[in-house]
Amino acid sequence: MTKKMAERCVFWLCLGLVLICRGGLAVTSGGARANDSTLVDKVKSTWRAQDGETVEQIISNVSKVAHFVPRTWGIVQPHDGAEYVFFSWAKHPNDKSDEYAILWKLAADGAMKIGSPYARPMELGWRAFALSLIASEVADGQRGGEPSLFA
Repeated sequence: MTKKMAERCVFWLCLGLVLICRGGLAVTSGGARANDSTLVDKVKSTWRAQDGETVEQIISNVSKVAHFVPRTWGIVQPHDGAEYVFFSWAKHPNDKSDEYAILWKLAADGAMKIGSPYARPMELGWRAFALSLIASEVADGQRGGEPSLFA
């Protein structure tokens, strides 16, 4: 199994657990409800990497040096009191079916935790996250295309 396939499995496992195991969920994207916008804004304004960077700073910087095309924010809300905010992205602008997601769990007590496989690299900041994405591309044998650290 390639690293790309493993990452995709982890993503679908995370969403699968949320969507299938807990049942009765509302999944939205874009801002269908006022509360959704508030939850996305909470992640954007509250979550920080260890060096103090916001998620928006990380997304902006990583998209300049790695194959990382930002897509959309959304919400998954199970009935267990936890809420999940996700951010989707693709490796290339033309990718329509090959998207990835970063998932944050917002507990009822206000705790916020980012999900695997991106947790540790993102927590270390944009450089670590970018390097982890580039390392995945190298391991998967992907080549060429912009952006590049050496451009």
